[in-house]
Amino acid sequence: MYKTKLHKYSVPELDLMEQKLQLSLSLIRGVRNFLQPIHYLPPEVLTIIFYETQQHLPDFLPMSDPSPSTWHWLTLAAVCRHWRGLIATSPHLWSEIDSGTLPERFLKRSSAVPLKVYLGLKMYDMSEEILQSIVSQSKRFRELHLDAGSWEPSSGSSGSIFHRFTSPAPVLTSLTLITEGRDIVNGTLPPIFSGQMPSLRKLCLKHLTSWPRNYFQSLTHLCLYNQNPSTRPTMDEFLEFLQGSPMLEELALVRAGPTLLDVGPPQVPPSRIISLPHLRQLEIGEWPCASLVALFLSHIHLQSQTDMYFWGDRMLNAIHNSEDAGSLALLLPEDISKLENMKDIKKWYLARQPRVILDTPFVSVTGMENGEEGRTLYMYGTFNASQLIPAQLLSRYPVSGVVSLAVRDSCTHTSNANGLDVEFWKQVLERLPALEKLEILAFRSVGFTRAVIGALVPVVTSQTSLPCPLLTSLTIEHDVSLPAYFIRTVVETRAQFTSAPTRLKKLRVLVFEPNPQNDKPINQLRSGITSDGESSVGSNSDSDDTEDIRTENEFQTREEEEYRRHTEDDRKLLEGCPESLGEVEFEYGIPLSVGIVPETWPTRAFEWTRDNPVRRAVV
Repeated sequence: MYKTKLHKYSVPELDLMEQKLQLSLSLIRGVRNFLQPIHYLPPEVLTIIFYETQQHLPDFLPMSDPSPSTWHWLTLAAVCRHWRGLIATSPHLWSEIDSGTLPERFLKRSSAVPLKVYLGLKMYDMSEEILQSIVSQSKRFRELHLDAGSWEPSSGSSGSIFHRFTSPAPVLTSLTLITEGRDIVNGTLPPIFSGQMPSLRKLCLKHLTSWPRNYFQSLTHLCLYNQNPSTRPTMDEFLEFLQGSPMLEELALVRAGPTLLDVGPPQVPPSRIISLPHLRQLEIGEWPCASLVALFLSHIHLQSQTDMYFWGDRMLNAIHNSEDAGSLALLLPEDISKLENMKDIKKWYLARQPRVILDTPFVSVTGMENGEEGRTLYMYGTFNASQLIPAQLLSRYPVSGVVSLAVRDSCTHTSNANGLDVEFWKQVLERLPALEKLEILAFRSVGFTRAVIGALVPVVTSQTSLPCPLLTSLTIEHDVSLPAYFIRTVVETRAQFTSAPTRLKKLRVLVFEPNPQNDKPINQLRSGITSDGESSVGSNSDSDDTEDIRTENEFQTREEEEYRRHTEDDRKLLEGCPESLGEVEFEYGIPLSVGIVPETWPTRAFEWTRDNPVRRAVV
């Protein structure tokens, strides 16, 4: 009976039934899909959401985080037919062209919208065909970021990659050109876009030192780096170039910019000053010497809002044996009246640390954080004492109005405070009459805390001199070398020469925890596996090793208990002078040496121009 019913239908009839069934299932799925809440949104809103799922890079120095994939958003097209159709017909979703990812499809679907073009930044080889198809759309270029080293000319082709860009780029606002100098003669950029880039405002060039006249003017952002040393412009030529962009907001010069070619009379008259009233950020990195930076700054007029960053070994480390070689004072000109951003410095951070976390010395002057008024001066590096001679340093840096000073020293563990002794700090602190807050961040730097505190001792003569008479807050990092008795003695001595309102009101001690977040001994007992992967059960050596580890853990535990007892004794000792000292607070679990570099460091230009950048992939 069952077999007879099946035989009622022919094969074509069964095929038709199956086709109708599949169509019905597809219709049901489609209706169910349209009943989802997200599909109540208008298509325009959905495309905005899709656009926000894309990774959009800055138009200036467009670095990206390498962890997320740039093209994950394309998986949205696999969700349903409606989304796939909406994505395929939304040109602005296809407006970022990458030479390594389906460039032809993106060019076609982007229709006539302006383009962001990334050529070779992922180090894909670009074929002549792909390059020509992209270049033909130059009238739509809003951004072009090109690494010329990723292009290999095909056999029979002539000229460099730059010669391919011949048509005007009327809407181009941002341009990045990276080259190591192949097919570039004397660092000169060949003509591009017929010289017609009227909208260009942001420019980044590597290696190139010159270009056709009147090419790059009215810029707001400029980064030049790794320029050909033999063809860099003179100071006069570079100032002439800057004069054509009075609206500059960001300027970064890394192993680039003007050079001193002549020995003798100044090449540029001292009276020539270029005003950059809109400059928000100036960065100078790896220049051949600090004095060249000072010469450049002597011809620049900066407003109070300009943040400055200077970095590099040759600029900021002593390279000669002379007393003032590499002095940080040489970074600034003798006359800083035109550098209005150097006025009103209220905070000063001076940190000497080995190259552990940050491997590049730098000096910066930035605006205060959290909307506070005033400026902040940062000095960070492996500076030696000759670079920090107070008489030289403080003659250039206007720090007399500083109300907060934080000093950090962990270069070496020596008893003489790394050469910055009591006399050094006396010369510094006597020039800080407005100082109210002092932080001594000297964990494991034996002698440094004692040297700084010692400079606060009043000088008793016929006219007693009290360093930093307004000092009311003192913060110290604590370890086993905390000179608690010495601190108390200095505080009590100062109290004899100050009135109650100006005495030390608060002492904060940041206690280092020798074994934080530790529920077990640091040295765990080994598993019963030898280095050869064989079980060590029954081995005499295993028993001996276990005993050694147990002994080491017991010693470590005793050492930590002794440290904590010392800490408690120090706290009681310092709290024992309430008539001379206000609040005493021992704080635990506070990260040590916080805030010694600005939150904005490292800057984007520093990361972009590094010899071995961590992030250089674009899109």
